[in-house]
Amino acid sequence: MTFKGRWESHEYQPVEFSVAPQGSWDLHRVLFWSDIIPVDEEGKRAPGIPSTASGLVAWLRARPNLQVSEPRSGTIGTGALPAKVVDIAISSEAVSEASDCPVRACADFLTWPNSGDNIYGIAEPAVLRLYLSDVGYGGKSHLLAVGIEGQNQADLKVFLPDAEQLIAGAGAPVSPA
Repeated sequence: MTFKGRWESHEYQPVEFSVAPQGSWDLHRVLFWSDIIPVDEEGKRAPGIPSTASGLVAWLRARPNLQVSEPRSGTIGTGALPAKVVDIAISSEAVSEASDCPVRACADFLTWPNSGDNIYGIAEPAVLRLYLSDVGYGGKSHLLAVGIEGQNQADLKVFLPDAEQLIAGAGAPVSPA
């Protein structure tokens, strides 16, 4: 990756690498994930969901607490990996899934292999643009996900040019699956 300006990372692990422009970690960031796993409202692995871009998008769109856009085509990285792209927000009819949610509604929906109790979710009014690509490496199929977080829709819109430029310039030894 090539960064324009100063960026910082708070996560650098096999399942997640995330970065943000320096000083804006609490506003917006870009997240790179490998083999994400869907979780239900109780934080348990959602059964029967294929570990594919199409499988995860269909499941996300069926979650009543989430508002998920129609999937559109996109690419990830210098290899132009084909991706399904969706924007995810809290539904206006959402019932909060967390008793300690500081706003009207929060929803958890993802985790990672061997992550313990670590679960990813969003709190209203946050928005997540999610790129999902079926890739292969190490002789196996994997689900690559790249997220762009914004504290709200306006913040996401302002951050998108920098985030999308970073994603477009990312390289990894993977190929489309």
